[in-house]
Amino acid sequence: MPNVGDVAAIPLRGGYGACQVTGLGPTACALDWFSTDLPELDRLASCPPLVLDHHALRGQSTEVNIVGDEPPPPWWTWLGQLTLAPGLGTRVGDHADWGWLATQIAAQRRWDCDLPPEARQAYRAGTGKATTLLDLTADGSALTDLDHLPRCTSLAWSGPDRGLRAALAAHPIVGDLTWVEPPPDVDLTGTYLTRLRLSGGQVRSLRLPPGMATLKLDDDAPVAAVSAADDGRWLRLVADHAWMPRGLTGLRDLELTGDGTISVAGLADLHDLRRLRLTWRSAPGRLTDAAALASVSRLADIRLTGAYGMTDRTLPELPSLRWLACAGLYRKAAAAIENRYRDADVRLDISDVEAEWREY
Repeated sequence: MPNVGDVAAIPLRGGYGACQVTGLGPTACALDWFSTDLPELDRLASCPPLVLDHHALRGQSTEVNIVGDEPPPPWWTWLGQLTLAPGLGTRVGDHADWGWLATQIAAQRRWDCDLPPEARQAYRAGTGKATTLLDLTADGSALTDLDHLPRCTSLAWSGPDRGLRAALAAHPIVGDLTWVEPPPDVDLTGTYLTRLRLSGGQVRSLRLPPGMATLKLDDDAPVAAVSAADDGRWLRLVADHAWMPRGLTGLRDLELTGDGTISVAGLADLHDLRRLRLTWRSAPGRLTDAAALASVSRLADIRLTGAYGMTDRTLPELPSLRWLACAGLYRKAAAAIENRYRDADVRLDISDVEAEWREY
């Protein structure tokens, strides 16, 4: 974990934000900074903490207690230490994970730079019915309802497009879409979406807007191919199945869930993958084709949940690996894995160790 005073540059679409560790625990805050190039440490010396005023926020601090045991995202660049601004590091009441800092920097920039002024003004005026989610999956509702909901940020939709893309482009405040039973070809370019969840359907091609940050695929929503900015570099993919779409060779952050066996053969071309999360829903919790990960030279952060079929030889040598978490192992395998990484520069976290085979 970084130390108090440490400053990180955070890659974002179009440039870099920054954050600083402000206290033990740790606590950290985003800095009021954005540049197109990687900043040098001295350029951040007089940078104040970022204060949020997007959407309904009015001067909210970004200093938070970091929760959970995960390290900072491995694609952040740690620049060195700076003296803390006055007032930081004391009486921090809010809690979040490391990723929240990057999310808030991006959300503030989206509010300041991407959203049309009239959309921001309508949101602040708050006229009409107050709701953040409009569920149009049932009969009796229409996309025209958005015209009376200037504060609606989330939409649920079902079936063919029927004007959905045009409505989203006309209502920039809507950043979150859940689409049930989408058509085979989905095009969301021209919208202001930052999060998309697909449920059901067989999607051949999916085109995403440049601001998309999270793509969630339910276990019944396989997607054959995705077109995203920089081949998915700015995207976090969460799939409740072990199916990897084509087209995301720039992906850095991936979460897959599978049943008894998960194959990672499809990850061999993800040369910039830095963080990988795999979860097994059922026995035996086996990982196959793990040798494919040897070509993923930047993979630094791995969490395996329910990997009861894992041994100390399952993973290949991963020179960039710095954190390996295994939640769910058999005792013999856990001891062997601890022995393998005993002298390596890898933080190892093992939990939920079982003495013998069990049904789960």
